[in-house]
Amino acid sequence: MQTIRQKSINIERALGFIRENLEKPLTLEEIAKESGMSKYHFSRVFKASAGRSFKKYLIEKRIDRAKNLLANEDLNITEVCFSVGFNDLAYFDRIFKRREGITPSAYRRQLFNSVFLV
Repeated sequence: MQTIRQKSINIERALGFIRENLEKPLTLEEIAKESGMSKYHFSRVFKASAGRSFKKYLIEKRIDRAKNLLANEDLNITEVCFSVGFNDLAYFDRIFKRREGITPSAYRRQLFNSVFLV
């Protein structure tokens, strides 16, 4: 049986793996294996530790990284979408809008309009 400290170390390892591999397709099974737990145990421990499910956490981190990348005018929205691990532009748009309240392109316009207003 794992101690609380060991579970914490395993979750930190999983979080690091997620951060380093956001652009790749990541599954609960893969991350659980990386952390040394079964997917069911990992899911429970992860939610208790992170305060949200693995899937919600992964989407949150991908959208956060996408927001940073949208500040780079050299990347188009499709490139941003794929570089943060989404493989469907329509799904990326929908998830981004659900989380941020505006589409990625509207977010980018808002970002650059505020830069020029300062």
